[in-house]
Amino acid sequence: MPKAIYEGIYREIRSRIINGTYAFQEMLPTEVELTAEFGCTRNTVRRALGMLADGMFVQPIHGKGVRVIWLKSFEHLVCTEQLSRHLGFKVGEELIRVVRVRSLNGNARQVDHGYFLASIAKGLTPEIAADSIYGYLEHKRGVKVMASRRTVSVELANDEDCSYLDLGKYNCVAVMESQSYTSDGILFEVTHTRTHPEIFHYRVNSKR
Repeated sequence: MPKAIYEGIYREIRSRIINGTYAFQEMLPTEVELTAEFGCTRNTVRRALGMLADGMFVQPIHGKGVRVIWLKSFEHLVCTEQLSRHLGFKVGEELIRVVRVRSLNGNARQVDHGYFLASIAKGLTPEIAADSIYGYLEHKRGVKVMASRRTVSVELANDEDCSYLDLGKYNCVAVMESQSYTSDGILFEVTHTRTHPEIFHYRVNSKR
């Protein structure tokens, strides 16, 4: 099978997911429809869908089809006094806000709210964020990440949690706040990861 065919289909569907043509939790067109659109075999379409599933863009649902599980909000904003108190960035600094929902077996189970210092993450795009933000920062921008600090807590679920996550009978989420610093001691990222209680697991290894 020519590699370029299924990779081209993968890139096209991935682009449609990122730009919102296929929205979060929407079912993709059927294999028959995709085969007709791209003029290829079912096996070629399945290879492309497999790549999308590996990248956490879609989730095959037995007997139903393939569901979009990728959701990312990407926006530039200026740090306000309220955000400064909440995150630790300086008032007036330009930030990039990235939100991503992660799913397990077709159910939304975790949402990341990430804030990145725009001067450090210069050139970051939704397409890059869909692959690896840290890969871009370290290998393309030459950023050296030297330290991080994490805080874990349990909080009552807010309206946003309920809109993103399939909480069911639960009214709380596990929250991990991560703060990351460059080798120069500059705070460049703060991410709040809010996780469904059913899948949260915390392990600490210590040595003396």
